[in-house]
Amino acid sequence: MYYFIVNPNSRSCHGLHLWQEAASILNYKQIEYKVFFTEYQGHAMTLAKQIANFQQPCILGVLGGDGTLNEVINGLMDTDFSHITLGYIPTGSGNDFARGLGLTTDVRSCVERLLNPSEIVSLDIGQTRTPDFSRYFLVSSGIGYDAGICAEVSVTPMKKFFNRLGLGKLTYVVVALKQLIAYTPCPITLRVDHEEVFHFPMFFFLAAMNLQYEGGGAKFCPDASYDDELLDFCLLGKLSKWKVLTLFPTAFFGKHILFKGVHIKRCHHMEVITKKPLPIHCDGEVLGNVNQVTFTLSEKKLKTIKR
Repeated sequence: MYYFIVNPNSRSCHGLHLWQEAASILNYKQIEYKVFFTEYQGHAMTLAKQIANFQQPCILGVLGGDGTLNEVINGLMDTDFSHITLGYIPTGSGNDFARGLGLTTDVRSCVERLLNPSEIVSLDIGQTRTPDFSRYFLVSSGIGYDAGICAEVSVTPMKKFFNRLGLGKLTYVVVALKQLIAYTPCPITLRVDHEEVFHFPMFFFLAAMNLQYEGGGAKFCPDASYDDELLDFCLLGKLSKWKVLTLFPTAFFGKHILFKGVHIKRCHHMEVITKKPLPIHCDGEVLGNVNQVTFTLSEKKLKTIKR
């Protein structure tokens, strides 16, 4: 059985048109399926939970961006979803999940992949815990400057403009430059795998990465792997704003790691304390400001169609 969760407002409201293209292929092939359209923020979470509770082996197709996927995985995590295999049709602005798995954004190719999968992988699922909430992620979670970028990208009119031009990731670049001017670094303390403790007198952001990319294609952790049962971390520490500006373009090629002040770590579990509350995100969805957070991995994995 095929179920689809569709965000019609993804890619600046082009999601519905893209779904119609997908549906025409399914109908032509006489595929039996059920489709559910998201109607409000958080709706994909509710729909995913309902589909999981059917307890019917199925392929769950998701048409939307990284934010829609994040809602889906958070809806599934309260259920037994071992009978579900995820299929993804990326229609977001950044599409970092698709980029990290090497998935095409061509709708016809995506539908063919869902109908005739040749490779199914098991994805690690990241978890972000604070004293007030817990949230899961598939791509990345971060605190500081990168979360501030996500917060502004979600509301800026530039996003629709660049999406219409097919240049969605430029939104992240423009907002990143604007945020950099106003951002004030602060001290951070890390505890890695319940043992080693590291202090940094200043940092711009810390990103916990399950995949290589975030922010519309920035390759913050070039060696991150979705199935190694480890999280990769990128921390921008003691750097001048001018140097951050200089290294930022290199991040799209993973070359930022050559700069002094950029720290890469890999572990199962990281506890973080910052001197002041800072914005935090999961898969680009901003969850408020915190000064204490733990990044780790869930014991569950998500079966996903890669090819």
